[in-house]
Amino acid sequence: MKGFTIGSPSIADGEPKIFIGEKIIMRITEVRTELLRLPLPRPMQAASSSGKKGGPVSKINMPVVFITTEDGTTGVGYSWSLLGGDTATRCILQDDFAPLLIDEDALDHERLWHKLYRRMQTGGRRGLVTQAQAAVDLAMWDIKGKIAGLPVYKLLGGRRESAPVYYSDGGWLYMSVSEMVAAFEEYLAQGMFGVKMKIGHPDYRTDIQRVREVRKALGDKAWIAVDANQKWDFPTAVRVGRELEQLGIAWFEEPLLCEDIPGHARLAAELDIPIAMGETLGSRFEFAAYLRADAADILQPDIIRVGGITEMVKVVTMADVANLPVEPHHMMESTIHVACGVMESGAIEYMPWVAGAFAEPAEIKNGHMIPPQKPGLGLEIPEEIIRRFRVG
Repeated sequence: MKGFTIGSPSIADGEPKIFIGEKIIMRITEVRTELLRLPLPRPMQAASSSGKKGGPVSKINMPVVFITTEDGTTGVGYSWSLLGGDTATRCILQDDFAPLLIDEDALDHERLWHKLYRRMQTGGRRGLVTQAQAAVDLAMWDIKGKIAGLPVYKLLGGRRESAPVYYSDGGWLYMSVSEMVAAFEEYLAQGMFGVKMKIGHPDYRTDIQRVREVRKALGDKAWIAVDANQKWDFPTAVRVGRELEQLGIAWFEEPLLCEDIPGHARLAAELDIPIAMGETLGSRFEFAAYLRADAADILQPDIIRVGGITEMVKVVTMADVANLPVEPHHMMESTIHVACGVMESGAIEYMPWVAGAFAEPAEIKNGHMIPPQKPGLGLEIPEEIIRRFRVG
């Protein structure tokens, strides 16, 4: 299968846009979907993410959607997965969402977000449906920026022109301490302010020793965060957290199952180390439940898992009201627009998992990521890349 396209006949070149009063109508005429499978820059292995036999994962799946309007403007959006669900996401995009989008106004991103959300509630309000919706939402914002002639972060508010970066692709469970330290030192030398490493071995004492050795190698002043990927029960998380406090670790990420809001609330009250949470949450409603319970000190929305820019901005606003920091999870190429558009502070997680899909790399200067200055998201996926990594 070489992609899927659904659409209506193209508007003739040169035909004027449709106006209703002062409003421009950008009617969607075509929706094309693709599925790419890209090699990871470095194999990954975390407590909750590993291969069939528990080993490292070497590839990432990337469902992609191209949405074209009557004047020929095309927006690109994408999703991601590691351990499955990629073909199902593509099916949702092409079979369920594409027919709902044809002839709609691409500029009405809020209305269309809710249209898709409500139509597919019985199929799944979280997970694959939301991740497919995120791809559509990114494409809508890409179109909006291109029509306006502005990068998306400027449309969102242009709160800042860059965001600091920490390195997060060199601390996997399969790596030795020396391998981790070598990877960390390389990126710290480039100006990134800190690093994050994975914990979650069968014996938590192994993790504590690894963290202790990384701390010794990088020095007492190095910024280090850790991510347990929902590994432990409450008593073990308390023991690990107290050890991490002694080592000066910046935050303790996903110590318990994400469904365990009361457990996270107890843990946040018990420990001094900040509890970071949110990469596996799927909506502003789930974040609201954590906020009501005082169950997290740092919020980490994933732009794909929450449904795109439209929903992520709402999560950031909720964090502002609660006076809590936001540290976005992954997908740096699109997340940078939210981070610079509406966030006053907070860092970008340098994880180049889908970087190989794009024509131009993310721009990083002096340890800060610069949002693309081209109109829209500033992301282009060349046809050669699609042909090379397409899943039939």
